[in-house]
Amino acid sequence: MLDPAEQTFQRNASFSMCQRAVEHLPLWRERAVAAEKTRRLSSNTFDELFAGGWLDLVSPRAPVTSTGHWPTLVESARIAARACASTGWMLALVGGHGSIARRLPPACVDQLYSHGPRQLFASASTSTDSLLSFELEGVRVEGRWRFSSGIEDATWLMLNAPCANHPEAAYTPRFMVLIAANDVERLHTWDSWGMAATGSHDVRLHRLLVPHDRVFALHKVFAQDPLALACDYIDKLPLVPYLTTSIIGPLLGCAEGALAAFVAAFNSSPTVSDPRIAEQAAHSAAQLYSAELMYDSLITRLHEAGINDQALDADQLLKLKRDRAYLAQQCVQAVRRLVERLGASSLVTSNPLQRHWRDIQAMAAHRDVAWNETMQACGDDILRPVTVNAQKT
Repeated sequence: MLDPAEQTFQRNASFSMCQRAVEHLPLWRERAVAAEKTRRLSSNTFDELFAGGWLDLVSPRAPVTSTGHWPTLVESARIAARACASTGWMLALVGGHGSIARRLPPACVDQLYSHGPRQLFASASTSTDSLLSFELEGVRVEGRWRFSSGIEDATWLMLNAPCANHPEAAYTPRFMVLIAANDVERLHTWDSWGMAATGSHDVRLHRLLVPHDRVFALHKVFAQDPLALACDYIDKLPLVPYLTTSIIGPLLGCAEGALAAFVAAFNSSPTVSDPRIAEQAAHSAAQLYSAELMYDSLITRLHEAGINDQALDADQLLKLKRDRAYLAQQCVQAVRRLVERLGASSLVTSNPLQRHWRDIQAMAAHRDVAWNETMQACGDDILRPVTVNAQKT
């Protein structure tokens, strides 16, 4: 959406929260260049994200509602990413980790917030030397975990891995441990050209002992819990579909920001004489409109499942993954077309369109929107009934 007068928000999101995000866009856009250079968001941006309530939309301290704040989180991230994709990522992905923390026992939540209401929960991916070991006093954590977005500003880190010698190892494939961010070594490995300001560094732990009251069976935390006392669906239904779908907010917003930057570049220059430029702009705008419809469908499917207390079945989950991957590819294609049309004169680091191009490529590489694996699984599902029927005849 390029015209503020035509501004509309995802139907299930809070209008007031989204409108306030729109009002912050000039500030977030102004800081985007510096954030990319310093490779982290400014403290002012974090102050605004907490003060505005965006980073607490699904946290343990968020107001519990029967309709859920998850669509507002994703839509706010989409809006922020039009100016700064890393800000949108911090909202959707890192801010979304609060939905994990809120599922923990009240005594644990009290620990997490014992030093104040402003808590940020980072996570990281396992590597070959990510190790957990059971001891009587707790679980010993050793090794390296990768891509911890927001770790430089996080207060807590959520890690998971198998723990082979745990008494419950036969029933629990992976355990989640909660660690104070100050207890980890930040390795400053994040040198990606895209999404630079997320500060997604690797972390290393040196035989840190985590008490048992901060160790949980990962599958139980993420599982459906129809007996949960809270009325918010984010506490009751399987959590993974919501966490993994949040990425579509910053993805779409980044692509929309790229189109806006492209239009702004030509509006500030002499009259466009090349008809191909107008054609490419229209093509990308149409492609993003199509992506927006799919975006709305994805959020609505999950939101309606939530308010109706219905977990998605295997077929619905497969289609959810398919549509996420397709949306990501459409956004990448739309931005690539614009970048190619600008020509060599635009190949400077400070060009907003080039920043959006760097950022969207990094986001589209995320496993939650992986193209090949997802489409292979969907194709197998489509073709399998045909194969079975052919064998019967």
